[in-house]
Amino acid sequence: MTAERLARPVALNELSEFVRYCREQASLEDLGINPGPRRRTKGLRREEVATLAGVGITWYTWFEQGRDIQVSDDFLNRLVRGLRLDRAEQEHLYALAGRVARRSQAQVSELPAGLLTMINALPDPAYILDRRWDVLAFNNAASELFPMLGEQNPNILCIVFFSEEYRESVRDWQATARVMFLKARHDYLTAGSDPILRGLLDEIVDAYPLAKSWWSDPEIVRIGDSVKELYSASMGWRTFQLSVLVYEDRPEIRIIVYGQDSTSLSDGRTPRARD
Repeated sequence: MTAERLARPVALNELSEFVRYCREQASLEDLGINPGPRRRTKGLRREEVATLAGVGITWYTWFEQGRDIQVSDDFLNRLVRGLRLDRAEQEHLYALAGRVARRSQAQVSELPAGLLTMINALPDPAYILDRRWDVLAFNNAASELFPMLGEQNPNILCIVFFSEEYRESVRDWQATARVMFLKARHDYLTAGSDPILRGLLDEIVDAYPLAKSWWSDPEIVRIGDSVKELYSASMGWRTFQLSVLVYEDRPEIRIIVYGQDSTSLSDGRTPRARD
């Protein structure tokens, strides 16, 4: 990825202070580091951050000191993983580094009113995604099918890979997860290499070693219409025809509609957890 230079002194100072704050607030126990009885350093030492992130100590030191150096998206992604930054901290880091501005509630509220009216009027489950796979809005039918949408800042990739409830509600979770990963990889490679989406894909690869092979899989899959079999307590197993619509004036917005297959009936089975 292309390295970029952070030239604004104010931005450099804010970035320096934020990175130092994250280092000092890091939990040694969560990172598997034994602090020892004589340790006086608050949080992590700089050399420990460099080791955890897999970056050079000199480069990291200069970065934290706010020097005017070139930094790449890969460098920032490594810091995110090394410091175990949560999603809000990750987005703030990228924003200070001048990469991608954070998605705010203001952006969500700026969704075209017609789209919100449309999905709320639909009897079928429907939600609106951006290219980071963040869920910007959803209707009542979608929240009934996917209760995890009610969590703060829902993201479809996070739901698919890190929600046990979702894993138990879909036929052949591994096949579903692979296709979702390939679709997100295609988005990343063709839509500006968003570092936040890349960080999420890296998080998935770290959690699921099998996903490492998916990253290099030669098959190309883009987001589009598909078929999915899902379980809900009220309907049992149902087959859904997923339709993906793109808003012409804002192509980064996708509307996903889960149309029910009228021929599919509950078979009375309950979901099972899958490896």
